Amino acid sequence: MSFDQSVFINCPFDNNYQVLLRPLIFSLLSFDLNPRISETESSAHIRIEEIMRLIKTSKYSIHDISRKKALKQGDIARFNMPYEMGLDIGCQKFGTGKLKEKKCLIFDSNRHEYDISCSDISGQDIKAHNNDPETLIVKVREWFVRLLNRRLPSAASIWENYTEFVTDMNEQLALEGFSRKEIASLSHSEFIILASNWIKESRK
Repeated sequence: MSFDQSVFINCPFDNNYQVLLRPLIFSLLSFDLNPRISETESSAHIRIEEIMRLIKTSKYSIHDISRKKALKQGDIARFNMPYEMGLDIGCQKFGTGKLKEKKCLIFDSNRHEYDISCSDISGQDIKAHNNDPETLIVKVREWFVRLLNRRLPSAASIWENYTEFVTDMNEQLALEGFSRKEIASLSHSEFIILASNWIKESRK
C-alpha cells in the first residue's frame, strides 16, 4: 500500500499486549489502512534500519509508551517504544516533502502518567487506553475520522466484528490442526492475513 495508507505500530510485542495489539490491527484493516510492524518485515535487515524504513514510508504512526515499568520483579523496563517514538517525531520535524505530512498518535495506559517518565512530550495530545481494547478502538477511530475526514465503521461494530472474527479464526485454525498454544502465539503477519481475508469476505 501507499505512504498515505500505511500505519507504523510501535508497541510491546509480548503476549500480555496481544489483548490490545490484535484489536488495533483489526481496526486499521477495517479502515482500509495498512498496519506495519517491524516483526512482519524481513529478518535479513538490521532491526533499527528496518524500523527507520517503516517510519519513513508510513504517513501515520501509533506509539504505545505504556511499558515504562517492569511487568514483574527482576524485569527491566523496555525503552524501545520511547526511542522509536522519538525517531518518528524527529522524522516529521526535520524531514522534507511528504515526511512533513506525517502524523502520530501516542498512547499511554493512564492519563498523565507520561508526565513523570517522558516529560518532554507534555503538551501533546496523549490518549489513555486504560489497558482496555474497546477504549483503544474508540480513541483510534476518533483520531482517524479527524485525519481522514471520512466516515468510518463505529467502534462498537468494529469490536463486535473483531470478536466474531476471533471465534471464526480459532475454529478454522483448530480444524486445520493448530493447537491452542499455536493460535495464541500466531505471528503478526499471519494474523494480518487472516484478518484481512475475513474482512474482505464479510463485505461481500
